[in-house]
Amino acid sequence: MTKTMEQELVLELSQFQKPNKDRILELVSEKLDWAEISGHLLYNRTAGIAYHVLRKVNAPFFNREFEFGLYLINQIQAQRTNSHKHYIIKIAKAMKESGIPHAFLKGSILANSIYPIGCRISSDIDILLRAQDLTECGNVMKELGFIQGFHDENENVVIPATRREILTHRMNYGEVVPYRKVVNEPGINLIEIDINFSLDWMAQGTEKAVDDFIQEAEDYQFDGGQKISSLSKEYFLAHLCVHLFKEAAVLTWVGYQRDLGLYKFVDIYGFLTDVNLVVNWSLFIEIITKNNIINESFYALEYTRTFFPILNEDAEFIAMLKKIKPENIAYLEQVVDASNANVIYKWNKDLISRFFDMKRYNALDQIGI
Repeated sequence: MTKTMEQELVLELSQFQKPNKDRILELVSEKLDWAEISGHLLYNRTAGIAYHVLRKVNAPFFNREFEFGLYLINQIQAQRTNSHKHYIIKIAKAMKESGIPHAFLKGSILANSIYPIGCRISSDIDILLRAQDLTECGNVMKELGFIQGFHDENENVVIPATRREILTHRMNYGEVVPYRKVVNEPGINLIEIDINFSLDWMAQGTEKAVDDFIQEAEDYQFDGGQKISSLSKEYFLAHLCVHLFKEAAVLTWVGYQRDLGLYKFVDIYGFLTDVNLVVNWSLFIEIITKNNIINESFYALEYTRTFFPILNEDAEFIAMLKKIKPENIAYLEQVVDASNANVIYKWNKDLISRFFDMKRYNALDQIGI
């Protein structure tokens, strides 16, 4: 696909580690469709990153409405991150005192590590847990004032879930109904905790892998000295890959229009380009092989370098990709119906084309049943 200048700028402004200054300055000097660019940045949660990148490359003033909008998003995200951090620390302390093996995942850690403040937010707090610890964890959450239920946006209240809703959510999504608590903090009105006890969209089948991941959890130290249990870097990267695949390759998420959130690819890009993180690729291959998640990992990493070709400059990364590449990669262009794994669809557009098409659900052809 030949990208438009608007599409090219969306991707360039997402590369916060090693931005292409010359190309960005060329693009912002053009008369572009700033509303289109703003829409993609906002929808893909990369608007805060875009503002940071523009300042990093010393971009001159070029469009008031566009830049002011990015500035506001970056600032409110910084406030939200700080507010979220306060609750992450509080929850982490309670979990440690309970003795329940666990690991904080994704944005809770990334927003406070590889990303500059204001660039990465989380809509929730993800925690990986063994299935046998769900009840005990639920007691900890209730003691902290959380309710297992659904948020009424209009009334800003949490409505408790019924027992049926709790069981259905667990069986269909491999997650529990989130624990939620209404708050009044800068940048945030709700704290939501997603307890993950599965690595994919199935309620059963990955218990051993979850145990393996949690056993390798280690403490991550926030800048205030607080210790938060998370995954070692190779396991953390493996989980980012599995989570991305879990949503990108399932029909339900395509229907939600949430299958290709760019921020998930940016997480992996940021992880791989962080000078303070050196991934042991031999260990990574061992982890994904042992836990039977090679296909998921290759999918996420291969498509991340499609979005961000700068990764092709990392010889060790490319060598690792060649080692784990499956013999049959047809699945890269397929989507499965989670309710019936025999129902398979194939994309009739390439990755970049369908990413910029918000109605990409129309680009699926059923090929199997």
